[in-house]
Amino acid sequence: MKKLFSMMTCAALITTTLAGCAGGTEAPKSQSATGGGSGSGADGKKVTLKLMQFKAEITDSVMAMATDYMKENPNVNVEAVVTRDYETLIKTRFASGNEPDIFATKAFTDTADWSDRLVDLSNEPWMSQVSPSAVPGMTVNGKKLGFPFAFEGYGFIYNKDLFTKAGIDKVPVTLSELKQVNEKLKAAGITSYSEGYKEWWVLGQHLLNLPFGYEKDSIANIEKINKGEAKVSDLANMNGFFDVLDMTVKYGKGPQSIGVSYDNQVSEFASGKTAMMQQGVWTIDSILKINKDIKMGMFAIPLNDNAADTRLPVGVPGYYVINKNSKNVEEAKKFLTWLHKNGQKYLVNSFKFIPAFTDLKTSPELGPLATDLSAYVEKNNTIPWAHTLWPSGSNQEFAKPLQAYVGGQMKKDQAIAEIQKIWNDRLKK
Repeated sequence: MKKLFSMMTCAALITTTLAGCAGGTEAPKSQSATGGGSGSGADGKKVTLKLMQFKAEITDSVMAMATDYMKENPNVNVEAVVTRDYETLIKTRFASGNEPDIFATKAFTDTADWSDRLVDLSNEPWMSQVSPSAVPGMTVNGKKLGFPFAFEGYGFIYNKDLFTKAGIDKVPVTLSELKQVNEKLKAAGITSYSEGYKEWWVLGQHLLNLPFGYEKDSIANIEKINKGEAKVSDLANMNGFFDVLDMTVKYGKGPQSIGVSYDNQVSEFASGKTAMMQQGVWTIDSILKINKDIKMGMFAIPLNDNAADTRLPVGVPGYYVINKNSKNVEEAKKFLTWLHKNGQKYLVNSFKFIPAFTDLKTSPELGPLATDLSAYVEKNNTIPWAHTLWPSGSNQEFAKPLQAYVGGQMKKDQAIAEIQKIWNDRLKK
């Protein structure tokens, strides 16, 4: 997401979520602090827990959390490192033997890649409180390996006042209803969209994720495509994806959409020039800086006329995991148990995260987008960020044929064929 996500990620969940993808090449930010007191670990020695995290926007909050833990546990020194250059640094640390005890992974592929080095956390006391939607991204061979940071999600963010002005009294839950919403907005002289299709991730990652995420078994489906047993064109909702894409162009900027940046997209929505935009919870601060009085919400993007199928793409930007080669595995487990117990204070109130635990509550201070996302999560009415399972680097390339389609240089079948070609070529690299 733009801030990251890389979600967990770029972020992730993830290339994954963009909230974890916030750009920047700043030097790693780190802190090592030592708690006072004369306590000791089980073996009578001082314990140092090395913790690594990639969400640089919460650096100060992570350091404050570490300091609080050391005050409560004077036998423990928490050495916390938070950095944007995470992937490089984590590999360097493991290669040099200076391995962290607790570190962060992104959903699915990243966690799977690290799985041989991770402690199985399936039986930890807090695991039963993990939201069901957060479990798949950290489960490998039946083992639950992570402690989820938070949820991030996206859909169509909408201006409630403009909807009311156009006589729209409820959000659409089917493709036909979405078409009706667009027609009502048009009749009221209101532009529906200004989509940031200049950005590869808006079009080639988030929007294209939908037909993959809407498959009954996203993981199995992608595995079939990887094995050549299925094609991208076989996705049940691929036509619906193009229907939505066509609507964003027809009721938006037309072919000029490929020149609209993320900043322009957010600005035009926040200033009331458009009624909707395909974005996520990470946009809340940017929107409110432009228009603090805007009334908005977020709804899942339908790809067919079965309302039961319409769900919100939700992902976890990252998970805390424990290095099984750590000399302090039990102390690391104790830390995660403490973090869950105090999750409302740190994960929600301090980190400003949408909690991925059923016993933690989203703070009203996080805004209406977080509230709407939480409603989908509580009903388990979500789909995964399936793009985290695509061949590495493919999401950026997928944007090119889709941009060509929006610009009128490619037909639908040609764009789909090019996406399939990119997929196949990336599997070979």
